[in-house]
Amino acid sequence: VGLKPQRHPVRSPSMALAGSSRLAAALAPPLVAPPAPALAARRCNVTLLPRRGARTCRPPVYPLDNLFNFLHNWDGVQGFIGMGTVYMIHFVSLLQCDLGVTGAIGEIGVAGGKSFAGLAFTRREGEALVACDLFKTGKEKDNVPDANLPLFLDVLEGVQIPAEDVVILQQSSLQLGDSDLVNLATASRRRIRERVGQYRLFHVDGAHYMEAALFDLNNAACAMVAGGVVLVDDLHNMGYPGVMEGFHRYMQEEGVARQLVPFLWTGRLFLTTPGYAAAYRRAILRAHPGLTTVTLYGEPVLSAPPHLLDITVKDFAWLLLPPARGAPGRPHARGMSIAGGSERGS
Repeated sequence: VGLKPQRHPVRSPSMALAGSSRLAAALAPPLVAPPAPALAARRCNVTLLPRRGARTCRPPVYPLDNLFNFLHNWDGVQGFIGMGTVYMIHFVSLLQCDLGVTGAIGEIGVAGGKSFAGLAFTRREGEALVACDLFKTGKEKDNVPDANLPLFLDVLEGVQIPAEDVVILQQSSLQLGDSDLVNLATASRRRIRERVGQYRLFHVDGAHYMEAALFDLNNAACAMVAGGVVLVDDLHNMGYPGVMEGFHRYMQEEGVARQLVPFLWTGRLFLTTPGYAAAYRRAILRAHPGLTTVTLYGEPVLSAPPHLLDITVKDFAWLLLPPARGAPGRPHARGMSIAGGSERGS
């Protein structure tokens, strides 16, 4: 693959310097806090939108060269996410495109910005980007010491994602409701024609105590478009049992406001709205038939941890670049349908 070196290398935290005017220009105004997080899931304030029906993929916003520069400089970008997870984010994004699923892309808990960049490179025309983080030490006192707004802006600059493309909210996600998340996407500061307000991709990696994990997952689920995907981090990390408890409380809630169906685990758990998980699983298995399946809440979940699915830059080239002339087509989403499957609520 003909790839060029990264033109704007990501600087270290000690070099992540920015003037107050730069920081102020990057931030969206803070929002007023709703009631404190409860121990149970809350009702949604946002109506679940159906997919729009059109299956013509809109063009990507960022050049593939920029994505491949990011991948080739993987170890130089601050953050905590595996290349296999980013690969599956892009795989699922292609599936969504083929199914006519469009929407904003969001993250709660940005830290260094590596996972946000992995998500943002899937952005297509008309889709907004939203990032929410304290960008400082929070209640748990275990936030990444180097996670701060200047560093995040440096990462965006280094991977060539313009900061003005991103709605950046520097405050606790516990001060947001689901309708706030949707409004943030809809009111993106850069003019976007035919803006899509609800989310098709949302990464939940905010505060790791139970009430916060439950609150963030509830908000993300309520802000989804049909076929949208929520990713949950640290679900099996015993250093953060609150994430596990918050997740299981949500999944076991009777009459939960917005049902989620798990379908893939890469170190992060991928969940979607009812009716889509089977289609996503089929396409992933068609491309990676060696993956094993486990069961979670009665649903088959593909297991693709790094030691079982070793992803490299070449896999991204196979997935995203046009096949060579005469080569077989890539076995992912083409001709997909959401028909079939036996998911709860479908």
